[in-house]
Amino acid sequence: MDLITANINNLTSLWSLAGSKDGQLLDDENFAISTVSESEWPNKLWFHRPPTQELLEEILNRCERDGITIPIWQNIAPEGLLKSHGFSIKNELTGMSLQLKGIQNRPYRLSFQKVSDTNSATLWSKLFHKAFGYFISPKTVELTMDRVDYLIGNHGPQSIGTAVIYMDTPKVAGIHSIGVVPKHRRKGYAADLLNYVLDLAKHQGAIYATLQASSMAKELYLKTGFQEDFLIQNFVKH
Repeated sequence: MDLITANINNLTSLWSLAGSKDGQLLDDENFAISTVSESEWPNKLWFHRPPTQELLEEILNRCERDGITIPIWQNIAPEGLLKSHGFSIKNELTGMSLQLKGIQNRPYRLSFQKVSDTNSATLWSKLFHKAFGYFISPKTVELTMDRVDYLIGNHGPQSIGTAVIYMDTPKVAGIHSIGVVPKHRRKGYAADLLNYVLDLAKHQGAIYATLQASSMAKELYLKTGFQEDFLIQNFVKH
């Protein structure tokens, strides 16, 4: 299996789902834009083929560019082309993958709750905002929870973190939003969240897990057995 393509397809499928359910999705042969109003996610513009100067200008003239992130992977667009239009790098992520066969079940201290109603969607959104510093609308969560497993990690009576499993195909589980609220960090809870979602993905029949790691989180994923596959650069225009 081409795990780079599988990773990208899982990610863009999740963005497309959010836009189609709770916002706007424009998708043609050249590019796609998925946005949700009053939310900081997904709000992405991505290319299906390397853009020309003319295509990029046409896209930017058709859409509101403020708040839009353009992710670039596999050299699909030259960095200079985006910078010439006022975009700069927001962050870099590492696309990673793991074959779930042979991964041993590992203990975790948390209990887990799957988002299933308005109240739990609101709680997940609040925890995510604390953990990551940007806002995903609880309405988006509620409207997509039939396709996406939004999970809340609890330590005793306290809700401490979030995780997501999204399977766009039966064989690939996209792992997203592994986050712990600041006051509960450095206690090993991120590893607990990860171990649980990997166990759950295996139980659901997935053969591979994919994710996109920040530099801060990459060490945890490498220790778990994930491999580094490709680089994602996220560009924004301030």
